[in-house]
Amino acid sequence: MNFIRIGDFIPDVNLYTNMFTDIFQRYADRTLFECEDGRSFPYAAVLDLSCRTAIRDTFRRLVFCLCANEPGGLLGYLGLVTAGAVPMMLSATVNPSQLAVLLGRYRPAYAWCPLERMRESLGGRQVLKKWGYVLVALDYSESYSINNSLALLLSTSGSTGSPKFVRISNQNVACNARAISDYLCLTSEEQPITTLAPSYTYGLSILHSHLLNGCKIALTNRPMFDGGFWQFLKTSKATSMGGVPYQYEILRRLKFTAMDLPYLRTLTQAGGRLSPSLASEFAVHCASHGLRFFIMYGQSEATARISYLSPQRVLSKPGSIGQAIPGGKIWLEDESGNVQTNDAEAGQLVYQGKNVCMGYAENMDDLAKGDEFGGILRTGDVARRDEEGDYFIVGRLKRFLKLFGHRVNLQDLEDELSAAGHFAACAGRDDQIDIYLCNVKSEIAKLIKTQIIKKFLWPPSSVRILSVTHMPFSEAGKIQYSELPLMISEVLA
Repeated sequence: MNFIRIGDFIPDVNLYTNMFTDIFQRYADRTLFECEDGRSFPYAAVLDLSCRTAIRDTFRRLVFCLCANEPGGLLGYLGLVTAGAVPMMLSATVNPSQLAVLLGRYRPAYAWCPLERMRESLGGRQVLKKWGYVLVALDYSESYSINNSLALLLSTSGSTGSPKFVRISNQNVACNARAISDYLCLTSEEQPITTLAPSYTYGLSILHSHLLNGCKIALTNRPMFDGGFWQFLKTSKATSMGGVPYQYEILRRLKFTAMDLPYLRTLTQAGGRLSPSLASEFAVHCASHGLRFFIMYGQSEATARISYLSPQRVLSKPGSIGQAIPGGKIWLEDESGNVQTNDAEAGQLVYQGKNVCMGYAENMDDLAKGDEFGGILRTGDVARRDEEGDYFIVGRLKRFLKLFGHRVNLQDLEDELSAAGHFAACAGRDDQIDIYLCNVKSEIAKLIKTQIIKKFLWPPSSVRILSVTHMPFSEAGKIQYSELPLMISEVLA
């Protein structure tokens, strides 16, 4: 395949450089994606797309990127960033009303989306069609400044309805991808299978870190509970897969530990706290079957990863997030912002590294801003550190309530209920705790309330047990606590 070098058409390549140009030229002849239907796409396909006139015209323009784990979605995203566009990563199924809010706030020049999404909720003028996706020129006349370092925009919560996004630089992407590649010891022989949406920072980081090594990626949009996913995992000979806590719950229900998966070598977990019991269960299985199991911790503001726990330590410390990724540094601060040196005390987890984002954006004017974080991220997570320097998340600053003068860690309460066999979400306000359970019977709810007030010596009026039909999850698999009070619920106790 003949292709043009990216530098041949960028107006001033010194103003905009990214790691993607070199990657796709270096590995041009290698297979990038292998699909269920037998199709495969080389790395050179991205170069070919990025050299199309329509894609070249997106240079330093904001592009809403509505992507799924499909050839059109991911090849389009990669072609856009290689050509110097600034994608805002959105779910391919983002709600039309949420999309309308974002369009009003950011007024993008283009959108890359499945053809049906253009017809449903975008409008505009089609300028390129490829692999079931289209590049749409939108009818916004404004032109506004975009910082030269800005590479892409990621959601802060996994929920694409919020207009608040993280501003990620080219340096952020490159440094985080390299650090992940280093601690996972990735080589060109690795072949991950897609399990997480590309609009989610964890899913995108898996893509980026494997691209660095010229890996082939088994591309599927099927969920884990679909039998076709497991068939493709076997036929593609995928060597690794990642998941968030709820996906590991699915794996347990699917009896993953009894499956015959001869090519699988590595499991990774991030996107929230995995219960120590579940972490131990998978650690034992992986250790006895020659698999590597990495527990990782991160945030969108850190482009993805902040720390990791090596497979050798998961067995002995299943509740730990480990230590900082290569090139990063972690410490704890007290409520006054002082560094804590006493390992016995918990404090806010603070991270420093070149993968820390530039700051936030809530509208198009924010895209001109420079680096406002200075490489330091105060995570909002409360953690403690053991004598070996490994960290343990114990809660969120915003998930503590004051109950009659005493601080209550809602995560601890959820863990207590989980240990008793109840999947619960705890929320509320000072002096009032609300415990949400799915379709629970009245007598069970009353028993739970009795046990809680007896154990913690709380007044009965301070605890409510509510039944909901389902838990509100983000696409990252995290409970959306802000949505709980808005749901139809029944007070059972």
